[in-house]
Amino acid sequence: MTAIALRYRAVLFDLDGTLVDSYSALTEAVNHARRTHGLGDLSPARIREFVGEGIERLLQRAFERTDVPASVQVAFESRYDEICCHESKVLADVESTLDGLAELDVKMAVCTNKPTFFSKKILDFLELSRHFAAIVGPDLAGARKPEARHLLVTLESVHCHPSAALFVGDMPIDVCAARNSGIDAAVVASGSSSREQLVAAEPDHFLERFSDLLKIVRREAA
Repeated sequence: MTAIALRYRAVLFDLDGTLVDSYSALTEAVNHARRTHGLGDLSPARIREFVGEGIERLLQRAFERTDVPASVQVAFESRYDEICCHESKVLADVESTLDGLAELDVKMAVCTNKPTFFSKKILDFLELSRHFAAIVGPDLAGARKPEARHLLVTLESVHCHPSAALFVGDMPIDVCAARNSGIDAAVVASGSSSREQLVAAEPDHFLERFSDLLKIVRREAA
């Protein structure tokens, strides 16, 4: 069989809003933490705006303070641990696209600002972990997106030079992380950022559908 000349030999992925929709679980866990501290619920749309920079930043925004008590994070994580799997779902085209990339022998890993424990738990439950050489949260990397170290530590797991790698996300912070790391960026508007926000971030590729990723990796016209 003739080998296919690939544009990218490795693809790194964000998690929430890119591979998986876990916003309902995040909403319930945030509001559970607020209720345990005498506060009312926030709307799902409001909490969705807070997602993307890790649990600490999520809770700071949800509580409108930088000095969030440790008990808040304990309440959040306890509830999230209970519901994160059953309240998460794989986004459209993701499973078939990952299968297609695997058939092309493209190496894959996940780089997410969600803690590694929760990320792996969700991906295991959804039966997606088998595709990834590594699942790297900020606790493993010692840094968090948009810091270059987070992507570069993840990239080590697929043994690929930045020039032959692509990072796929759903937020401007993902484009910024890719730029900081010398990695090309692709975005899909399936998460918390609008199409306009993503276009303004000037990614290398805009995916109308997640499955467009296969065309990009294979150098085909989208």
